[in-house]
Amino acid sequence: MNDNKLLLYLHIPKTAGSSFTQAITDNCPNTVHFYKLSNVFQLQAELGNADALCGHFQYGVHHYTDRPYQYVTMLRLPVERTLSYFYFKYKNPSYKPYYNKDLTFDDYVLDPAYDLEYCNLQARMIAGQIGKPFPSFKKARDILNDQFAFVGFREQYDLSLFLFMQKMNWKPKHFSKVNVTPNRPADLKLSSEAAKIVLLKNEVDRQLYEHAYRKFNKKIREKILDLTYDQEKQLKAYLKEAKK
Repeated sequence: MNDNKLLLYLHIPKTAGSSFTQAITDNCPNTVHFYKLSNVFQLQAELGNADALCGHFQYGVHHYTDRPYQYVTMLRLPVERTLSYFYFKYKNPSYKPYYNKDLTFDDYVLDPAYDLEYCNLQARMIAGQIGKPFPSFKKARDILNDQFAFVGFREQYDLSLFLFMQKMNWKPKHFSKVNVTPNRPADLKLSSEAAKIVLLKNEVDRQLYEHAYRKFNKKIREKILDLTYDQEKQLKAYLKEAKK
């Protein structure tokens, strides 16, 4: 483990998190999965000896332990994340409790009943304001800047995974994306109204994503300049292998 800190992987739904979790469990023998915990007392007990906690929790879970910790997460473009979530949950016959063959994406984003499910979910989880469809951008940004040791991106999955493992002093290894949404049409086109609504209802997520992505690209440029010849060869070989 890096500095022996408790690793807290805040897994935002549909951001290639299941694959990212594989990398963590492969390197952290005592990984606790949040969905398996039934109450805060069990959470407190598990965090005492865990190497890592992975799951769909919001920022603030560190308050249940006195140990030093570090948060990490992955982000995704808000519209893409919303589309992936919709097709995974509502248009996936394998997901029987919520499968709805009649529900259209336009109906989904235009119905306020679904706002709490997808509006600005990334910013809400990071700000610790899960119950607010329109959380504080400033709070989410400041927490991301100050409390997260690493932020990766679904759109840069392979590079993000490589840099994360390198930061953790783990041997870089490729982990293929799993839990990929199976029924999303490849040529899907949104109506102008639906696209407008998705962007409007995810404005905080958009701002947070763009802020984090600018920082990510700046760090990449700086890091590449500092790479030795052998490190650069390792990165190129890793990215080449990941494309196979």
